[in-house]
Amino acid sequence: MYSHFDSNIWVTPFGLIFVLAILTAWAYTRRNATVSGIDASHIDLLMPIAVIVAIAGGTVVAMFMPMDHKIAGEMMNYGIRLRLFGMLATGAVAVFIYSRFNKLSFGQLLDIFALPTMAALMIHRFGCFLAGCCWGDLVSHEAKTSLATQVQTLPFLNGLSGGIQYPPGSLPFEQHVALGLIEPGALASLPVVPVQLYEAALLFVVLLALWRFPWREYPKGTLVVLVTCTYAIMRFFIEYLRADGSIIMGNLTVTQLLCLLLLSSAFLLPSMLKR
Repeated sequence: MYSHFDSNIWVTPFGLIFVLAILTAWAYTRRNATVSGIDASHIDLLMPIAVIVAIAGGTVVAMFMPMDHKIAGEMMNYGIRLRLFGMLATGAVAVFIYSRFNKLSFGQLLDIFALPTMAALMIHRFGCFLAGCCWGDLVSHEAKTSLATQVQTLPFLNGLSGGIQYPPGSLPFEQHVALGLIEPGALASLPVVPVQLYEAALLFVVLLALWRFPWREYPKGTLVVLVTCTYAIMRFFIEYLRADGSIIMGNLTVTQLLCLLLLSSAFLLPSMLKR
C-alpha cells in the first residue's frame, strides 16, 4: 500500500479511511480485552504504540525491498510504500514487548488483536480502492509487453468481470503509460480488476465465519494462528489478480512468498507461545 503521506494534501479519503480502520480495530480490541478479563486500559495504551511501531516497521521494511520499479520500469519507483506484512510483524513485536513488561499472555493478546486487525484491513481496502493503490490486473486489454505477466497474470479471466478506470496521476494510470499500453495524454487508465473490493468482501466473509468462534475456550494463540493461515491462503490467491507486486520467482510475487513463509511459521507459533 502507498501511504500518500508525502502528498501536499493533508486530508485524503485514503487517510480518513485509514483512521476509521484504526478506530474500529481499537474499539473491537477493547471489547475483546474486556470479555477476556483484561483491563481495557492496556489496549488504550498498547494500541497507539502498536500502530506507530507498525507504520515505522512497514516503512523500514520497504527500504530493504526497493523493487517497485519492477512493476513497470523506473517510472513506477514511488517513494514511501508501507509493507503490510512488515507492519503486522513489527506490530506483533510491540505487543510482545508490552506483554513482557506487564506480565500478560502474549498469545492471549494476539488473539485479542486478531479479528480486529482483519476488520481494520477490510475497511482499509476501501481506502486503497479510492486511492488507486493495491490495484488489479487488466480486465479486457491484452498486454503485449515484457511485463505482461505483471499486469495480466490470469489472462483467461479476461472480460469475466467489470473493471474500474483511474484518472491521470494515479498509480494504475502511470503503470499503463510506462508499459506503453496507453498514451500519456489518455483520459483514464485501462479498466482494471477492483481487487481491493474483492479482498474486502473475502475479509468480511472470514469475519462472519469467525465471529462466534469460541476462541477463549481454546489454548491461547489458537485464534491468531487460524486468522494468520486463513489470510495467508486468501492473499496468496488474491495476489494473482493484483498488478502491483514484483514477480521474483517463477510466477510468484514477493507477497506470495511471504504468504508461504507465514503458513509454514504459523504451525510453529503454538509451541513458541507455550515457551
